[in-house]
Amino acid sequence: MATLKNHSKYTFILSKSSYLSGKQCEKKLYLYKKHRELATPRSKSEEAIMQQGTSMGEVAQLLLSNGKDASPEKYWDYGPSIAQTKAWIEAGEATIYEAAFSAHQVMAALDILHHKNGKRIAIEVKSSTSVKEYHLDDAALQYWVMKEAGYTPDVFYIMHIDNTYVREGKIKVAKLFHLEDVTPQILEKQADIPAKIEGLKTVLQQDEIPEKTIGPHCTDPFVCEFMEHCWKHVPDGSVFELARIGKRAWEYYDQGILKLEDLPETDPFNEFQQLQIRGAREAMKEIRRKEIMEFLDCFHYPLYFFDFETINPALPPYDGCRPYQQLGVQYSLHILKEDGSLEHRECLPKSDSDPRKELIEQMLIDLSSSAVTSTPLSLTAVEGSIVAYNMSFEKRVIAALAEAFPEYRAELTAMLVRFVDLIIPFRNGWYYSPDMKGSASIKSVLPALFKNDQSLNYDSLRISNGGDASVYLQAYFEGRIKKADEDKVREDLLAYCKLDTLAMVKIYQKLRLL
Repeated sequence: MATLKNHSKYTFILSKSSYLSGKQCEKKLYLYKKHRELATPRSKSEEAIMQQGTSMGEVAQLLLSNGKDASPEKYWDYGPSIAQTKAWIEAGEATIYEAAFSAHQVMAALDILHHKNGKRIAIEVKSSTSVKEYHLDDAALQYWVMKEAGYTPDVFYIMHIDNTYVREGKIKVAKLFHLEDVTPQILEKQADIPAKIEGLKTVLQQDEIPEKTIGPHCTDPFVCEFMEHCWKHVPDGSVFELARIGKRAWEYYDQGILKLEDLPETDPFNEFQQLQIRGAREAMKEIRRKEIMEFLDCFHYPLYFFDFETINPALPPYDGCRPYQQLGVQYSLHILKEDGSLEHRECLPKSDSDPRKELIEQMLIDLSSSAVTSTPLSLTAVEGSIVAYNMSFEKRVIAALAEAFPEYRAELTAMLVRFVDLIIPFRNGWYYSPDMKGSASIKSVLPALFKNDQSLNYDSLRISNGGDASVYLQAYFEGRIKKADEDKVREDLLAYCKLDTLAMVKIYQKLRLL
């Protein structure tokens, strides 16, 4: 974009993003503007979500090609973009990407501004699969700024992804997106915007951080990056850790009840919640050995401890895929034999094309009796339980693979009946430790069972959670990893997935020794 002169008159107090931050919480806005050092750094997966929104905006531009791009050369300097947008509108340009407007010290940029048949059409692109309430707040502010700047849209659309679209060959952008007219909804919101803007401006003029108690707004519509700062007074073992407590946690908090052990004994709680409260009051584990042993006796050797890693890109990467479909592209497997011997196997295809067929073929070998004996692969010869943690995920991925590759459907479907779920003793409360903090997830159970075992510590890994693993996997299969870093990233992905299945082995062995 050519830089225009005489744009110094554009000064902004609020942008679209800061307005939405203030609408969620005025303290969040103040901290973002004046104490950003108090924010928790974004994870790789959070950064990827933000980048995905930008990428989808670029894809959507293909629907209205040959437009002018008003994106700023410096992300913090929108003055030239506003001046250029004005010039292009006056010159009669049909389509402008990242069209920028300002009014009353508020700035808003629009993904696509299009003019057709004498109408001014505003289009905001979202990477979600439906219109959310905060999308309407976002669009309402854009409409207000455009109107105040003298460029009122005749119609306002939100363009979001259609998750029923199935890729066949080259992506058909027109079918990938759904265009939804939200003009009536955002017109209803116009009356409240001026007062809200003035209120937020007043907040930003304060010398002190606004007083604001924590509440449901801390996570609605987004998890606030300042939660760690604002929640410092909330101790471990708080009412917010109580399983399935929902809004009742805030009722207790408002009553001054913060710790689990202080909850009224006469209040109604389900069995698992009572287990948590008892654990907090007595600082004791609860173990139901009989139920655990009966459950484990249903496992059949050899045991195949199995875990998938997946990607779920907005743009379907392969034929037959839908937007955001979970695609299994990596697995780890630990095989535990009855004599106690343990073997590790893994699969992370290197193919530049669809990796799933290679993954299936290796999986059919590794999850069969031929993996531990010389028995040829056949449906009748397969023995041994496949152990997963929260097995519904692995079973869904396998079912999707069977649907995508019908030539392997019989073998893949036969696997599903072999699954057993290691989460059950913890989800059912047969084994409970206060250190689990009310969660049965493997990331909560593992440190509770093995406090001092650094070999089972995810924090020691360069990739330490499933969200980040998915981000790196997607970059890996899209060829976005630098050649010099490919081996290291591959090693990190394999190490993370390997720890997931090793953790299951250790948990199983620990339960067996109770």
